[in-house]
Amino acid sequence: MTDSLEISISEMEYVARIKSSEFSCVFRTRWHDKDCILKVTHGLCKKGYIPDFYGCVKQINPRDWVPHLNEFLDDSQPPNAVLLEYVPDMQEIDLSTFSVKRVSQLRQILSEIHAAGVYHGDPFPRNMMVQKDSDRVLWVDFDRAQTFSLDSITARQRQWLDEEDELVDYFVAALGEDYKEGRIHRIWECYYEYVIPNDPN
Repeated sequence: MTDSLEISISEMEYVARIKSSEFSCVFRTRWHDKDCILKVTHGLCKKGYIPDFYGCVKQINPRDWVPHLNEFLDDSQPPNAVLLEYVPDMQEIDLSTFSVKRVSQLRQILSEIHAAGVYHGDPFPRNMMVQKDSDRVLWVDFDRAQTFSLDSITARQRQWLDEEDELVDYFVAALGEDYKEGRIHRIWECYYEYVIPNDPN
């Protein structure tokens, strides 16, 4: 297994500033003789809004981790991984973890994620987490996320962000109503995506 070490800014050679905004700066750089893009954003990890990112692990030999990585033994390319903060006692937001403060924070965090030029792509309760003891709320699972510069955002990308906002706005309001009734009703489909339809025969 080859670990990618934490990259130091001193290892990079500045080439040019591509663009900047109130949310981020994007630079062209050289790192170990490779042309790279360096995007510097205000730290969502340090605010606790998403699990802290510790680094990447590249070119993993799954045979070194048998039986844990058996699912990867037949892959044509070695897998890669990211090392993230472990947050104990995390639970998804639901009726048992609901509070107006928590869902409001989750909605505000999504706004900050979007402001950093990130589209989450999977805004369902399984990715909206609560740590009850600390009252920390956070978003997880950025597997489907996409990043882009807000300075040059396309109409389609803006639509993605707007639709994600609308979906989460609906969820926040509907979860509050369901909480008052003491049952999941309005947001049922947010928790149970894969429903087997009734067999018409």
